[in-house]
Amino acid sequence: MNLLESAKPIPFENELNHTISFLNLENAMYGEALHVIYDIQTKNFKIPALTMQPIVENAVKHGIGKKEGGGTVTISTKETDSGYLVIITDDGAGFDSEKTANGIYSTDGEPHIGINNVRLRLSAQCGGSLEIESKPGAGTTAVILIPKTNSQEARTQ
Repeated sequence: MNLLESAKPIPFENELNHTISFLNLENAMYGEALHVIYDIQTKNFKIPALTMQPIVENAVKHGIGKKEGGGTVTISTKETDSGYLVIITDDGAGFDSEKTANGIYSTDGEPHIGINNVRLRLSAQCGGSLEIESKPGAGTTAVILIPKTNSQEARTQ
């Protein structure tokens, strides 16, 4: 929780390690019902603390946990000309993203505090964004964009 006190982005690898630790705990609970795939093509960037883990937690709890037989969460990263992408997908239960205002509200109208907090940290700390798309029965994809800027590039060196 000390990570929340940081007002500056942290190395992506630190956030990844935190998320891996979380998933190790979830694996102990879900067993063979939870599969995780890592496709990490780049690590040389910074990201606000506790950005990825809440999204992965939602993928496990609301996606895989609600799908009979479990499923797979995939975490991937890639670098583009304009930024860094962290893509979290699951093949879980999914939801109607048109009815939930891009994940801001749940299907019962309750706000997703974790997602809103992630969006606030991304915007405030690095000008980043979070987009969520989902289809019932097909799963969910969350895309975190960390834009490249001169100040972002300086922080990674």
